[in-house]
Amino acid sequence: MEIEEIVYFIVEIIGTIAFATSGAMVAINKRVDIFGVLVLSSVTALGGGCIRDILIGTLPPRMFSDYRYVTVSVIVATIVFIIAYIFRDLYQKSQKTVDSVNNIFDAVGLGVFTVTGVQVAIDSGFKMNSILAVCLGVITGIGGGILRDVMLREIPFVLKKRIYALASIAGGVVYYNLCLINFGRTKSIIISVAVTFVIRILATIFKLDLPKVKLKESK
Repeated sequence: MEIEEIVYFIVEIIGTIAFATSGAMVAINKRVDIFGVLVLSSVTALGGGCIRDILIGTLPPRMFSDYRYVTVSVIVATIVFIIAYIFRDLYQKSQKTVDSVNNIFDAVGLGVFTVTGVQVAIDSGFKMNSILAVCLGVITGIGGGILRDVMLREIPFVLKKRIYALASIAGGVVYYNLCLINFGRTKSIIISVAVTFVIRILATIFKLDLPKVKLKESK
């Protein structure tokens, strides 16, 4: 395995851990049981990649052919659940801190999986199809969170708050263009993940949202 492949694998594992943690924390806050936490954590971490693979005809999706990612997701979710279960009073009292930690993990996962989605598109022969490559990156980044929210009967976060998808699009565009000029995979990954992460965190800090029509509630 070459150095770039090792770096890419490590990045994927980091993304899996980040999104699995974020998914588990959201699930715990919704008061589902341990099975629900494991499922929602895995869906958050791997759902976007699963949708991407189906779209480009990679069957079965990688989550069903390479069990390392599912294993990591389940282990992470179990650890998060145990910590929240043992220290549930402190966990509940520290909700603002928990939300902040969740946002950080979510931002990392979004950046990482946006990049890996674009890279999968390039490796699959779609290097010259910029729209498809970036779209697959965004789908990989936000797809799991959308599936999780739908399962929880929530309006997907990406559709209502914190310019979530735009951060993913920005990171995907940056990574795609860096790949076109052969900037170097490792450096391109770092820069692109940083772009997505910074936009996502700044949007959270300054509560930046896209414009929406604010209708008055009917009486």
